[in-house]
Amino acid sequence: MAVDRWHFTMLNDKQRNNAFEQAIRKKVSQGYNTVLDVGTGTGLLSLYAKDAGATKVYACECSEAMALIAREVFESNDATDIKLIPKLSFDLKVPEDIPERVKLIVTETFDAGLFGELVIPSMINVHMNLLDLNGMVIPMGATVYTAAVECEYIRYKSSVVFDKVKYYCPLNFDNVFILSDDEYYNTENLEKVQINYITEPQMLFNVNFNNLLELREFCKDGIKQMLQAKCKYNGIIDGLITWFKLHLDEEISLDSSDGKSCWQFAVFPTMPAACHEGDVLTIKAETLKGKLKCSYSASNVQSHANYTTLYHLPEEVIAFLNDFDYVKLLTEISRYHENRKIKYILDTSPFPIYGLTLLKEFKDCKVLYYKTDNPTLRILIDQITHNSGLQGKVEIISDYKEIPYPLDSIFIHNFDIKGELKDDRDSYYEISRNLLTTNGVLLPQKIFLMGQLVYSEDLPNMVYVQDANVLRYSFNTYIDTNLDSQDSQYMRDNRINKVKRTNYKIAEHINKYKINQIFDLNWSLYSCEIMSEAQILVEINETETTETFVNFGKINNKGKTIPNALICWYKIQLSPHHVHNTKNNESFMNHTAIVLEDELRDIILRDKEVKIKIYQMKGLVKITILNL
Repeated sequence: MAVDRWHFTMLNDKQRNNAFEQAIRKKVSQGYNTVLDVGTGTGLLSLYAKDAGATKVYACECSEAMALIAREVFESNDATDIKLIPKLSFDLKVPEDIPERVKLIVTETFDAGLFGELVIPSMINVHMNLLDLNGMVIPMGATVYTAAVECEYIRYKSSVVFDKVKYYCPLNFDNVFILSDDEYYNTENLEKVQINYITEPQMLFNVNFNNLLELREFCKDGIKQMLQAKCKYNGIIDGLITWFKLHLDEEISLDSSDGKSCWQFAVFPTMPAACHEGDVLTIKAETLKGKLKCSYSASNVQSHANYTTLYHLPEEVIAFLNDFDYVKLLTEISRYHENRKIKYILDTSPFPIYGLTLLKEFKDCKVLYYKTDNPTLRILIDQITHNSGLQGKVEIISDYKEIPYPLDSIFIHNFDIKGELKDDRDSYYEISRNLLTTNGVLLPQKIFLMGQLVYSEDLPNMVYVQDANVLRYSFNTYIDTNLDSQDSQYMRDNRINKVKRTNYKIAEHINKYKINQIFDLNWSLYSCEIMSEAQILVEINETETTETFVNFGKINNKGKTIPNALICWYKIQLSPHHVHNTKNNESFMNHTAIVLEDELRDIILRDKEVKIKIYQMKGLVKITILNL
């Protein structure tokens, strides 16, 4: 059984956990003492309710794995009187599942766009079927904010910047514009990213989770808000971002824009558009199929509506074309083969830069075969071939069996954008073995898995839960909501300094499902300190099983930090003179990390050399620390 990775990050968000505990304690003390925890996960909010003195606590969870964990958590924390119901909240009925309507609903099922986890329909359902007429929902509501931003990180993830591509590549990309095919929004951690707010942040709307009429309005598709925002300076608009404040009660709020928060920003990318100081944007917020969608328009700003040839394509195509170093290498290696007789080509990359460049540069090249089932990508390639004078030279296929001739050059791109090799290496191996001519060109020549030891505070929080982050506060007095905010804050700060803190036993249960390897990493997601030289871990070989050993040597254990993870990426050798590393932030793929905190600490504190064993079978790699 699998556990979604976001559970670990969420449970390690100490500020979130503490805020929910305070809000739940306060409401239970005010008489809201029968509680339903909707989407309980590990059961943390249910434990807060029980310890606050609730007379009855119910918890529902539809995930089989999470329900099993919650049951174990309740048993370990002497909370077996919490009734766990393995159902969706939509399927709960009174009195079959719970004897009567409850006075308090607690839930935390929000995504970066606030509404993405069926939040509004779920809220409506609990009001209509599960909550007492005078009951309360925690959180009580939310406020959503927005701003137009200039951000190269967003730009390069969401649209293709052809200015640099054109500089290296002989193909004609005139009047071609590419934007991400995500229908709603991306979620991004922007804490470590350079970002400029073109407009001042503005409140987009409020939503009251305790007002059924308001919830029903938000549940309907359509425009929810339109507002105007003035550009503060000349710049480039790369899109809109939204974030929210979650109001747990009248006093306690959580801000999703806090860089340490378990939530991220919702990003609504647009084609980069120049703006000038004083330009006025009209920002529109709407809900579509229960999700938030934001866009903007402006009379003086060139928006994507002006682009007649705008292609919406997957992120892997955009990332590939925006990896300018790799595009440059592919163009160079194409020209490097000018003395070879290459007539028939297969290019399996997200966009066939290599194959199209061969066609463009060498008249003897007859046909490029390219496999895709994406109709938009087919149309784009047709336009590029037409613009570049290559009509009739590209065959779009749906199956490699459609290739009628032996191939003189095959370019294999078998990388997943999340940082690993794809699982279909065997099929590519069969293609090259069956279709490549005796003296044909097979690229890349070599692929190496690289590794480097680092120390990071962020990476372990993505992998496992620490009980210290899910404290219970042993106090039975509550903050008076009638106090002014300064007095209230003073009492809260002083009380928390004096109370006894103990840990819930949660980590041991959810950490059974931990996976030490983290995929889809980029440098915006975490900080780290480099603790070793980069080393080749293994040369990827899809036909053999190999075992290699790498010695990182002794690591100085006298400093404040010692390594706790191994970050991994690929070095791609097209030729001895054409080598590309995927470690950089502009790479067409992200990288991975393996958290080895306990293993590395044990070896380093014993003043031993850090040795790693790498076992490879047909491109699949297993890495272990040798504890000698």
